[in-house]
Amino acid sequence: MSFDLAAARARLKAGFPLVNGHPDVAGVLRDPALLAALGPALAAPFHDRGITAVCAPEARGPILGALVAVELGAGLVLVRKDDRNHPGADRRVESPPTWRGASEVFQTRSWDLSPTDRVLVVDDWITTGSSLAAMRALIEQSGATYCGASVLVDKASEATRDRHGVHALVRFDELAATTHAPPVVD
Repeated sequence: MSFDLAAARARLKAGFPLVNGHPDVAGVLRDPALLAALGPALAAPFHDRGITAVCAPEARGPILGALVAVELGAGLVLVRKDDRNHPGADRRVESPPTWRGASEVFQTRSWDLSPTDRVLVVDDWITTGSSLAAMRALIEQSGATYCGASVLVDKASEATRDRHGVHALVRFDELAATTHAPPVVD
């Protein structure tokens, strides 16, 4: 039985919680049915790409990345933000300014990727593409092949999506326009 990506997207859009009018990724992870669909949905366009490693930036990237890595039969490469504990981290890269206006420094280990790896980046969100650009630089520095990115929520421009080969499950504007009542947090 093949995976129905369109049905998974529709379920996600219908059930994506909003907190104070903002899409709540943590709420998606809390819903067992939505969580179960994330790995297959994020992996679907990449099954035939020979992915050997999934690169997942901190903070929620590793959660989603692990689901996708299992689905694709690939390994998981963790990428931590600088000054976080990552034993053996010996490779760093600075991102362009993020949506907050400041750069982030990411770190990983040089031996986690090799020139024979075909790498997919998985993250929860894309806005400016700055974190994705940093992940791509780490992958390319290792000599591995960057194969694209898969994200849960897309708030990026078309040019950014095209430049990085991004597959997104839902667009931010689709979620922001939903009518289900958001919880109010004081």
